[in-house]
Amino acid sequence: MRARWLREPGARYLFRDRGAASWVRLLWAGLTFALIVAFLMPALVPAKLQLEAGQVSPKDIWAPRTIADRYRTDSLRAAARAEVSDFYRLDPGVWLRADMSIASVFSGLAGLAAQGVEAGRKLEQARQLVGGELADSVLLAVLEASPGSRQDLEARVRETVGELLQAGIKPEYVETARKQAATELGVADLERNLRLFGAELARQVLEANMFFDEQETRRKGQEAADEIEPLRIIQGQVVVREGDVITEHQIAILGDLGLLQTTPAYPARVGVLVVAALLVASLAFYLKLFSPLVFGSNQRVLLLFVIMSGSIGLVWAAGSLSGYLVPVAVGSMLTTILLGPPAGVGVAVLLALLAGLGPGTHLLVALLGGLAGVYGVATLAQRSDLMRSGALVAGANVAAIFGLSLVGARSIAEVGFWLDHLWGIANGIFSAILTIGSLPFLENLFGIVTPLKLLELSNPNQPLLRRMLLEAPGTHHHSVMVANLAEAATERVGGEALLARVGAYYHDVGKIKRAYFFVENQLFGDENPHDKLSPNLSALIVTSHVRDGVELAQEENLPESLIDFIRQHHGTSLVTYFFHRATENGRDEPVMEQDFRYDGPIPDTRETAIVMLADACEAAVRALHRPNPARIEATVRRIIRERLDDGQLNQSDLTLRDLDAVAEEFTRLLTGFFHTRVQYPESMVGDLKEPDGGSGR
Repeated sequence: MRARWLREPGARYLFRDRGAASWVRLLWAGLTFALIVAFLMPALVPAKLQLEAGQVSPKDIWAPRTIADRYRTDSLRAAARAEVSDFYRLDPGVWLRADMSIASVFSGLAGLAAQGVEAGRKLEQARQLVGGELADSVLLAVLEASPGSRQDLEARVRETVGELLQAGIKPEYVETARKQAATELGVADLERNLRLFGAELARQVLEANMFFDEQETRRKGQEAADEIEPLRIIQGQVVVREGDVITEHQIAILGDLGLLQTTPAYPARVGVLVVAALLVASLAFYLKLFSPLVFGSNQRVLLLFVIMSGSIGLVWAAGSLSGYLVPVAVGSMLTTILLGPPAGVGVAVLLALLAGLGPGTHLLVALLGGLAGVYGVATLAQRSDLMRSGALVAGANVAAIFGLSLVGARSIAEVGFWLDHLWGIANGIFSAILTIGSLPFLENLFGIVTPLKLLELSNPNQPLLRRMLLEAPGTHHHSVMVANLAEAATERVGGEALLARVGAYYHDVGKIKRAYFFVENQLFGDENPHDKLSPNLSALIVTSHVRDGVELAQEENLPESLIDFIRQHHGTSLVTYFFHRATENGRDEPVMEQDFRYDGPIPDTRETAIVMLADACEAAVRALHRPNPARIEATVRRIIRERLDDGQLNQSDLTLRDLDAVAEEFTRLLTGFFHTRVQYPESMVGDLKEPDGGSGR
């Protein structure tokens, strides 16, 4: 089993043990699986009840989700269908046939009247033409009537029959129409027998011409039913109150909600287990591909589980108020700050899916809010930026809610329209407040060094930095110079510049204990205490500042990632000055080089390696006599080459290209720090506050 230190994105450092991490990952997967199942089971498989109509409800029963009230909706739609009148179609052919029949009868009668045949034969032919059971006197009166009278009768019959047929005659009202025709013709200004003839003819030609159209009636009824908006049972609405007698309607609603124990719930429960397993597996594979250092760290996996547990709890609690208040962004923002943006995106997607599967939350709103949180804190520089991130989350929520409202054709006049937008804004504010409040606890509990933590530790009022300023001012100034060099060079090679700066602030903190033994803290004209000590003892005092610094940092509970700068800023390099003094003394006993080397370890990240190089270069250039750009660059490159040849950079991930860029940055900044100044006459020096008059040369 081999362990090694690896650098995590965001300048956090993790101990990765390949053998021991596997069981922790399995434990994390199991706990996360159980957590997701516990969240989804009540939402997707509600508890079943054994109830019947007429039974008294043992408790209040709430709707776990919003559904359509089919029972009441169907009743209203059935009533709407019933109110639609039957649709009848007129048959125009009936009037055409009736009109032709009337014209044919009167034409035939006119022909018979003009024939010179005996009366009996005329009556016989007229009876055949007209049909029916008319008295001979009636037929004879029609035949003997004047042509004008017959024309008046024909016109009156046509008018009466036409009006009735145009109004429409249903099959069941045919006899009624015939009686109405007889009544109307009976009061006509005609001779009685002519009126009787007209009534009989109308009776014969009148028939039903309005027929029921079942298909059109059904269509109109469906149109009326479709205009009825579905009634809904809203999530959280009480369906049955405790003590009420349960009705058939309520049983139907409970059935639609899936709350009745009608069939075994095992298939649904198995489905939830499958969904939970798929979600956990997807997150695990995602982390393995895009955030392997989180996936491979026991501590970070545990932290991820804690964040997800709290986030899922918030999703469940806030969802009972409003689905748009679900603070998915809290989990995604905390994960991004503590574990990096890739892990934050994975958590945002997973929490959004869980919120979408739960009741009352729209997946799109949860997802966009979570991803906005990731984006907002990805470049976090100070705690006030968290409120800006909260505003970004609120804006994403409002935009998503507004778009979905337009898609759903919601009216802006609705109170619910604006209330949902207010929930979205509250979501962003709530997410920022919870993130600000919980971040310090998670930082301290898991020893995570976030940019916010680094900014706090860089405050000059921090106890160790304050002590260094007062007790070892030269070391403090040196540390500030090294911090400037390290920050610029680290940013140039793509490292974590803020971590390098803060690490440089603390790298020499161990010199506080014996500040006078380090030349930068000795006053002008003071005697160097090392002149009276043996080289071995001097080397021991100098190298002990690393151990002293680690002890002081641990007493102040500094994060391990900063303590690494103290441990590694000299690596196992040689204390050259005292080693040469020892070899020049001409002692009989051999001089062991190992006795003059630091204990290490050597730097294992680019940030600690750059601080090592900045520390050595700043001290060496400060010691140069009359420094100029060429001498500064030569000194910088010599020191980098010596550290490289000595193996001090073997475990850092700095490439030769990186080292060249570091040398360029060091040379540029050191040339500015130690630029050549104008030599003024001594008589003028006392009159000037600055030797170069503030010219910056």
